[in-house]
Parts: sequence; C-alpha cells; structure tokens
Amino acid sequence: MTRHGESGFDTKQQGRKNDYQGRPTVFPGMGQAGMPYGRETVSPLSAHAPGGSGAQRPYIRRRAGYTTPVPLVPAEPATRIFESLEPSAESLAVIAKLGISIDEAQPLSPKHRASLRQDIRKLWEELTSNKESRNAEYLGSPASLSAYVRYFLPWNVFRLSAIFSNADFCLPPDAVLIDIGSGPLTMPIALYVSRPELRDLPLTIYCMDRVERIVEAGRVIFETLCLKTEGRMPPWTIKTVRESFGAVFAERAHLVTAVNVFNEFFWKSRSPLGERAIETARTLLSYTRENGSLFVMEPGDPRSGAFISALRAALITEGASPLGPCPHAMDCPMPGIFRRLAPDHREDDDIEPGNRKDPNSGTSAYALHPVVMPKKRDKYPWCHFGIGTEKAPSWLSALSEEAGLPKDRAVLSYLWVVRKPRTRLSAPLGDTAVHTEKERRARAGTGILVRVVSDPFALGDGACGQYACSNLGYTLLRGMRGSRSFEPGTLLELQTRVQPGTDEKSGAIILPY
Repeated sequence: MTRHGESGFDTKQQGRKNDYQGRPTVFPGMGQAGMPYGRETVSPLSAHAPGGSGAQRPYIRRRAGYTTPVPLVPAEPATRIFESLEPSAESLAVIAKLGISIDEAQPLSPKHRASLRQDIRKLWEELTSNKESRNAEYLGSPASLSAYVRYFLPWNVFRLSAIFSNADFCLPPDAVLIDIGSGPLTMPIALYVSRPELRDLPLTIYCMDRVERIVEAGRVIFETLCLKTEGRMPPWTIKTVRESFGAVFAERAHLVTAVNVFNEFFWKSRSPLGERAIETARTLLSYTRENGSLFVMEPGDPRSGAFISALRAALITEGASPLGPCPHAMDCPMPGIFRRLAPDHREDDDIEPGNRKDPNSGTSAYALHPVVMPKKRDKYPWCHFGIGTEKAPSWLSALSEEAGLPKDRAVLSYLWVVRKPRTRLSAPLGDTAVHTEKERRARAGTGILVRVVSDPFALGDGACGQYACSNLGYTLLRGMRGSRSFEPGTLLELQTRVQPGTDEKSGAIILPY
C-alpha cells in the first residue's frame, strides 16, 4: 500500500465504517459564549470515553529544546470518534434525484447525448491540464455547459455532502451567504442536499460568477430538485452577482464559500505563493462578518493542497481560527510545496536584496508555531482526502465509466475557518499560537485530537499504519494487531502515550492505539 504523499494521492480505499452521523447545532464559530465549538460533548460516544467530557486536564511537559506539548495520558489506548467524511443516507437519497432533475432542466437532443461522453472528457482535460490558458468564460458554450452540469456538478455535490453532512455548523435565520464562483449553484444545491434543517430557514445567497448563463442553468436545476424532493421551494433568496473575485459587497456574510475557484486563476500570478495567499485571505475575510465562517474546497491534487496550506497560514495570521479539517492552529505538517508566508519586508531589514522575492528566505512576521514535520524532502505530503464512491448514484458512476473517467474515490482538499473579532497578527506567534476550541476541548478530555489523512497500510509485526495530523505535527497512527483502521477524514480523540522517537521512514510522531 502506498504511503500518503510519497508516490501519489489516489490509492485504493479499504472498507468503510459509519461512526458518527449526529449534528450538534452550533454555528460555524458561534458556540456557547460566542466561541467556536462551544460544547465539549459533541458525540453520543463521548459519554463512554474514559474520563468523560469533564475529565481533568492532563499534565503537559516540555522537553528541552522541543516546544510541542506532549500529554502524559493513560497507557491504555482508547479512541473517540467526533466526525467522519461521508455523505449521509439522506443526502445520498437526494443526490440520486439530481440526475433526473438535470435532464428535465437541461434536456439533451439525441445528437448532443451521443457526444456527451466526448464533451465530458474534453472538458476534464481542459480543467486539469490547461488551467493557465483556459478561457475565462469556458462554461459559456452549450457543450461545456452540458458536460459540466451532468458530470462535474454532481461529483462536487457528492464531495461537499461528505463534509457538510457531518460538520458542526448551522446558520441563523436570515443568514447571508456569499458563494464565490458559484457556477451552476453547486454550493446552494449541496447545502440543500446535505442539511435538511436549512430548508425551512430564510437565507439570502449571493451567487457570484462571471458567466450568467451557467448560474441561470443551475437555478433551474436547483428549483427542479427542490420540487422533486419536497414539492416546494425553500425560503431562500438567491441573487446573481455577475462579478469576479475581489468585487465589493454591500454587506458581509455569515458564511463565505468558494468551491473549485482558486485553482482556475490563483496560479496565473508569478508573485511568491505566500504573498498571493495573504492577498487572497484578506479579500476573503473582507466578505466575512465577525464570527462568520469561510469555507474553501479545491481538487485534491498537490498544487491545490499547497494553496490550501498557504491560505490557511495567511488566514490564521490575519486573525482567523481553523475549524476543519485542522485539529490545531499551528504550522501545517502537510504543506506540499508551500514552506512559509512571505517575509515582512518592512521589518526584516537584514534580508539581502537578492532574496526579497524568495518566500523561503529571511525571518517572517507571519511564522506559526512549529510542529514536527515529515522527513525533509523537496515536496512534503499535502493535505487531501479521498471519499469512497461505492455509495454514489449508479447513474453518475455509469456516466463516469462511459466518459472514461471511472472513480473509486472522490478526492478533495478543503479548509473551514471562523473570522475572529480581533486584529491580525503583526509578530511571530511563538508559544502564543491560537488553538482551536476543538483542540482545547480534546485536551480537557485527556486525549490528542487527530485527523486521519491516509488510507491504512501494513507495518511490521502485523501492525497497521495511517498518517494523520495532530497538534504534535506529522503523525503516524500505529494500530496493534487486530486494531481497526479509520477512513481518511475521520476526526478522533486518541488516548495514548507518544512513542519515543519518530518513524524512521517518514519522520512522523508515532501514536500507538
């Protein structure tokens, strides 16, 4: 089994397990006392965890020259599942109706149906191979529009449903949403599919896209799907905004979203990656109200993973706090080609002139708290997740096969942050790094919060390994013989001792369970 980030990102998933499908009713970043994830108990399983949600905080020690906290916890390993990345049964039932809704909203002639598989393949090649040379309004042609809404739209809704079905969030009545690069209303459709409680809530959704035709096509698909699902429309006001990213809005949003947007134009700039990330983060936060949240999803390829890591670092330094998938707010241990944000030239006068454009040179005012990183290499692993497709609608799987694009998993990278009511950082974070409420809650529960990233692979002596992210850094979960494995994307609290040393091959911290 290929290890995560070493020779590819699309290894075969193994058996799926359905752990936790509950929905704590907490705003994104708006729990009790206005804090993100205000409840300590977020899962029915928490009552059975050793120590319970009110267990005493463990003693934290610090090794000489090593600033990462190491919990002293009971030797008996135990796990508690918080969240999984998997579409709910209810969302899958609605996605199953999406195919016929698309056919009714965008009927095809026999001639165009015959060429659909070639149109899908051609658009896929354009989206994946020619990102820098693509026409800005590539979805304006009838063939591209038909291919996109029949193939890319359903798969993106499937990916988003895997996140939203299990996420700890809700929206208040009369909430305002801004969806950047909305296309065929992918995000509103995904919210409708995966969060049925929102169908009775009045919402205002600004759908920003340069191509009005694709937005209007999505509106008809959305309305058709709603009528087929519940026989009525939700009390949502959808407003089309024919603008590009960076346009000014009159009001800020409770939730700002961008799905597969930045891979289309972010890399056209030749400025350093960190500088572009800071500029992008500031624009996104300008759309978001205090205690509102920001969600970004991109394809799970290496370049998009590096963008997500850079954007995460920029958002944290601008005062945001990560909600997912990150279990901490320190350095990202899986940043791909990204290393650091650009140095602050106003303060770093000692940087040599020739290095001023090098994002990896000099000291930086945007440094996050360090964690254990993978063994040094030219390209680090990047954060991405694969969602098993065995539960995808049969019509979607069949169309993918017909187009020569079969899927055994849908891959993605994503980031969800809350905009905190505070000014951005202007000095290195050091030991004052802002930790997410999830991490504080996990410490109070005596465990280490871990987000599983890779598929399982075999280790020696019959053990099972999986790479993960924790507040310790790059982490290797080492399951004893007979231990269960976890699906990529699973968020869990692990009660165990950190094994001395690091993994010889990867450099990861080892957590046995």
